[in-house]
Amino acid sequence: MTATIHPFPARMAPELALAALKNVPVGGTIIDPMMGSGTVIRHATELGLQAVGFDMDPLAVLMSRVWTTPVDDRVIGNAYARLSEIALGSNFDNEALPWIDADPETRDFINYWFGCQQIVALRRWSGAIAKLANELGPNDTAALDVVRVALSRIIVTKEQCASLARDTSHSRPHRVTLSSDYCIHQGLDRSLKIVRGRLQKSPPTAGAKIYRGDARAMPLADDSADAILTSPPYLNAIDYLRGHRMSLIWLGYRLSELRTIRSDNIGAERRPEAGAAVQIDVKASLGNLESLPRRHQGMVERYVCDIVALASEVKRLLRPGGTATMIVGNSTLKGVFIKNSAAVLKALELQGLRCVSESVRDLPSSSRYLPTAPGSKLANRMRQETVLTFVA
Repeated sequence: MTATIHPFPARMAPELALAALKNVPVGGTIIDPMMGSGTVIRHATELGLQAVGFDMDPLAVLMSRVWTTPVDDRVIGNAYARLSEIALGSNFDNEALPWIDADPETRDFINYWFGCQQIVALRRWSGAIAKLANELGPNDTAALDVVRVALSRIIVTKEQCASLARDTSHSRPHRVTLSSDYCIHQGLDRSLKIVRGRLQKSPPTAGAKIYRGDARAMPLADDSADAILTSPPYLNAIDYLRGHRMSLIWLGYRLSELRTIRSDNIGAERRPEAGAAVQIDVKASLGNLESLPRRHQGMVERYVCDIVALASEVKRLLRPGGTATMIVGNSTLKGVFIKNSAAVLKALELQGLRCVSESVRDLPSSSRYLPTAPGSKLANRMRQETVLTFVA
């Protein structure tokens, strides 16, 4: 069995990215504050633009880095050969993994989601990656990232592969077996061949700067962007990190670290911080929310605060005459239609940006990140996306 997810799953449709970038002057700077797997950043570099991307999800940052960093395939091969020597060495079973061994919560998480045979093998590869990371230079580090992505591909999958779960790539992982005969070594080897093949077929172009960071507070100078293009999460959005943590715990992250990141994402299902000011006009634009339970009202208010903070950053970073393009999905929450696009529109207009274009397209089930059956609850959450373009 092989992993079923794409080597570089896209959160944004490539054709939308290309259309939004076509009028940015050559050499201009494009920023994607929530880049996902790097679709916008990749296309920007191919068009000769300076590209800067941020995401809070460490796996998204890793994928974006691999998809936008040139690296010689021979260097990847050499790094993998060295990793194999370490991981498959006869004395490597007892290699310490401090972020797991010293953390009972992370250890219990692993014991629940992974079989004994797979834990032994994943410990070997995880330990080998950590060991080799301390020995390599920058070019070799890029090669090691490719192997990290390949390892993630056999864990974050639709079908059950390296873990005991399925649907880990769809943010709804559920354990479907108590044991597995899946071979980690063979699965990683196949996965790496797929990723290397994709990189050889479409070699990355240099020029991207990739960071793990918060779209609501980016460490960039004022007026530094000719264009901003992103797809903000919608209220009650797909929780990518819920599945991604299954891989990230093997790449050096404790479960508590990942929980903190998840809880602070835009669209997180929690209340705003105490004392946070909720912009009433933005909340009202989401629709008639009176029937929502109190807990869900809090989620709405948290989302409003997040979108207002994002809009403030977009305004700060855009040069006069610069453009901001937002691709926003609408949704439903407890049966109530939530017009997330209207909240984004209102928040950016309150910052003084002028909306020059608004278009809506239906999302065919087969094109969604998680395909859905017509009429299902999830289908109602993911019916359309709105493309908004603003000028500073």
